[in-house]
Amino acid sequence: MRHSLKPHALVVGFLLVPFATIEALNLGEWRYYSPILSTQTRALAPEEADGLLTGFCESPVRTVQGVDPACTTRRLDQRFSDIVDRTFHPKGVIFGHFLGAESDDAAVSGWSAETHPYRWGGTLLLSRRGAGWVPIWYRSALIIDSCERVALPDRRDVLLCEDEDSGMGHALYYLYAVDFEHPSDLEHSLLAKADSFKDDCVSQKQLPKGLRWRADRQEFSVEIDTTEWSRLSTEPYCANYAQRRPDSLFLAFAVTPDGLSRLKSEPAAKQ
Repeated sequence: MRHSLKPHALVVGFLLVPFATIEALNLGEWRYYSPILSTQTRALAPEEADGLLTGFCESPVRTVQGVDPACTTRRLDQRFSDIVDRTFHPKGVIFGHFLGAESDDAAVSGWSAETHPYRWGGTLLLSRRGAGWVPIWYRSALIIDSCERVALPDRRDVLLCEDEDSGMGHALYYLYAVDFEHPSDLEHSLLAKADSFKDDCVSQKQLPKGLRWRADRQEFSVEIDTTEWSRLSTEPYCANYAQRRPDSLFLAFAVTPDGLSRLKSEPAAKQ
């Protein structure tokens, strides 16, 4: 199982103060990195899932030994076309005002028939209408397993999320934003990335660390450390290989009416 996330810290002028622990969604071990967010995505019990998914599932959520809980989905429109086998496995949920300051919404993490190019899962967005929950859309490759809510100036919520992946010898860490009103793919929502690899030319190890919020939660920062970098070959095909990254890269972001925006990217000051 992935780690239960440790209590994080809220920052007053980038000075650390305690921040409350929130039950994490257990998803199996993080294989390459340690999460840096105080996740607000939590595990979704089958009984709670039935209440949320009545308009999306035509069967109750059932647990089958050796398989994640699942339901058979209703026949819905093109907004749900990423559900290709009419089976959905809900895992976790995070609530917020994702479609407007006055809306009550729920984002359910889970999976259908996604493979590696679709990051093995997706997200179902629901919105409360009266006493029930109405499905809005489902998107493959939108992963919200480890996320914090962030309130924009208009009080609508977006998510700050993290995930890891691997392939072609690379172990990757992603820090990214999720805006449910304007959903986009990882490439266009990425805020920071760590990349650890070893190939014929270079060995590199990077780690994310030090996520810090300002007291008013209108700015935050993170560092990406390059803890190892060495050139392994002087062969001509390695000549144009990227040079060593800064030992520590400091990235700062602001919460704006349009979402999360980068303020600066610079080598971190040496301690």
